[in-house]
Amino acid sequence: MKGQQAVIPARPLRTLALALPGIALLVVHARKFWFVTDDAFISFIYARNLAEHGQLVYNLGDRVDGYTNFLWTVLLAGVHRLGGALEAWSLWLATALSALTIVLAVRLGEHLDPDAPAPRRLLAPLLLGGSGALACWTSGGLETALFSTLVTASALCALEASPRRDLVFGVLGALGAMTRPEGLLLFALLGGFALVDRRRAPVRALVAFAVLFGPYFVWHWRYYGFPFPNTYYVKSSGARGETLSQGAFYVGRFARDYGIWLWLPLVVPLRRGLMVLALSVPFVLYVASVGGDFMGLYRFLVPLLPLWAVHAERALGRLGPRLPAPAFAALALGFLGSYGLASARVTRKASTEIGAERGIDTPGYLRKYAHDRALIGQWMAPHLGPEDLLTVGGAGAQVWYARARAIDAFGLTDRFIAHEVPAQSTRPGHQKFAPDTYLLSRRPTVLCHTYFIAPAPHVPSAGEAAMWRARGYHWVSVVIPGLDDPGPYYSFLKRLDRSFGPLPADTSP
Repeated sequence: MKGQQAVIPARPLRTLALALPGIALLVVHARKFWFVTDDAFISFIYARNLAEHGQLVYNLGDRVDGYTNFLWTVLLAGVHRLGGALEAWSLWLATALSALTIVLAVRLGEHLDPDAPAPRRLLAPLLLGGSGALACWTSGGLETALFSTLVTASALCALEASPRRDLVFGVLGALGAMTRPEGLLLFALLGGFALVDRRRAPVRALVAFAVLFGPYFVWHWRYYGFPFPNTYYVKSSGARGETLSQGAFYVGRFARDYGIWLWLPLVVPLRRGLMVLALSVPFVLYVASVGGDFMGLYRFLVPLLPLWAVHAERALGRLGPRLPAPAFAALALGFLGSYGLASARVTRKASTEIGAERGIDTPGYLRKYAHDRALIGQWMAPHLGPEDLLTVGGAGAQVWYARARAIDAFGLTDRFIAHEVPAQSTRPGHQKFAPDTYLLSRRPTVLCHTYFIAPAPHVPSAGEAAMWRARGYHWVSVVIPGLDDPGPYYSFLKRLDRSFGPLPADTSP
């Protein structure tokens, strides 16, 4: 149906009732992960500095935008200002938002197929609740759940054409673009779909988007001095061929783990199914072009899961009128059962295995990494003063708990590394690494980007010890309670002329 689309009357209680089984499954599923990843703590640091000092910065007085989730960070700043613990609140807020996403997915299915029987409407919410990708990144402490909610709501408004819905569509698009940079791409794709579907441009949506996003973009450029986040200049560097290969691997692993149920329905032609293709193909190509992500379980693809789940529900529903009721029920149960078993296998492996595959860390490893850095930061906190400076390779949990000024050796929060240091890797977010000459020029108190966690203190060779002494540093080791795998010793480099907690200055020649 082209032109003006009628808005299908909503029945909120029925929609919520249909969503509840999927929501319940998601909550149980998310508890299998239930962690805050190290990168989330970077946003926490920005949020804390905004709430406590009025500066949206990583290090006070240094305007570098090492976050890519403005709206989520500002929301967390409000939570911190009100006294909320961000480690807990980020998880509960994301859980509520993922639940809302499932409700919106049900509403999307109601709009597309208003006459479908209620039992069939359970398929999309159950697919979403059973998705390890959505469950993992409902956990994690990042903005993925907020972005997924905004994308799903934007898709619904793009379909429910009316002057009021167009305004909401534009507002949601702007909020999505302020939550993740790729929100700009998804808004453009949805706007293009609306143009084709209605045969007219959604002018009100474009105006609403510009009125909201335009001032934000101008402020961001003036405040930080660059049009794009600092992370863009890190992640956009490197050899394109190798980056594409890594991105193809990332997308291919998603197809292996979830694609049989969420990708095959895309080839089933459905009335008004263009929107799924219009978003999926360009966005998946975009994700591949940037190399995917170094975090496991496909958080970059999570925002499209609700659309894929609804499309799968509709594709299966096409068989309903052609099969006897018992046969169709058996088919639907087999569909869900097979998906559930496959998803359970992926979740069990991802949540418990501590490792990486081609530079993509498992959620189990991400949880342990953040846990260990939190312990290190908590140990350091009482020994650090406002004049102290750390270098770190993980810029999140350790710095958050230490309440320290820090240089991220990967350059996510450092302008010089992001703009001046050449790429050395194709691993997303880790393409660059600061040379020691730059880090040492800043005269940090301790060097934590070079460290060992081991059952015994690190004993450097004579040559290594002499090299670092010539630079003004020496290896030290401390026992950190709870750092038991493979700990408990944490070895790092400390300036010779500075004491640091129980570690005295070294004035020997």
